[in-house]
Amino acid sequence: MTKQTITFGDFLQMAGTTHEDFIIQLHTYLQENDYVINIKQAANGYVVSYIHKPTKRTVANYVFRNKMPMLRVYADNIISYGNKLSQWPNVMKETIRKGGNCARLINPTACNSRCLNGFDFILDNVRQQKCRCHMSFTFFLNDETKPYLMEIMQHEIGKRQKGKPI
Repeated sequence: MTKQTITFGDFLQMAGTTHEDFIIQLHTYLQENDYVINIKQAANGYVVSYIHKPTKRTVANYVFRNKMPMLRVYADNIISYGNKLSQWPNVMKETIRKGGNCARLINPTACNSRCLNGFDFILDNVRQQKCRCHMSFTFFLNDETKPYLMEIMQHEIGKRQKGKPI
């Protein structure tokens, strides 16, 4: 049996016309900055990853929950976001707060040794130590979150291009 190729158009169709402009804008921006797309079938839709060609590091994935697209950002440079986090909508800040804590940041022997550390940062004057894999930076796409998601992605790509820590 041959494996069916999933196209960007298939993903766009599943994501819906409401999100098409944002997805295309971010897709174009990432491609212009040397990121390639990888699309895989998942239980609830597709997982669409953006991977930096030279470093092979993923900066973001689209995933689906309840047939709704979400953007997971690997916010490796979150410490440099500064006061931007406090300006985010409450729905985004609540998503971060509810995300799983990073066991490895709390106790370096508590997690798999191959696991990358999570994110250690301040949000509204409270220290957060969030796991990079447990939904801390996975946001539903909507009119409130999209401008901030684009800002996060531009900031993250800018920092990664300048050779800052990842």
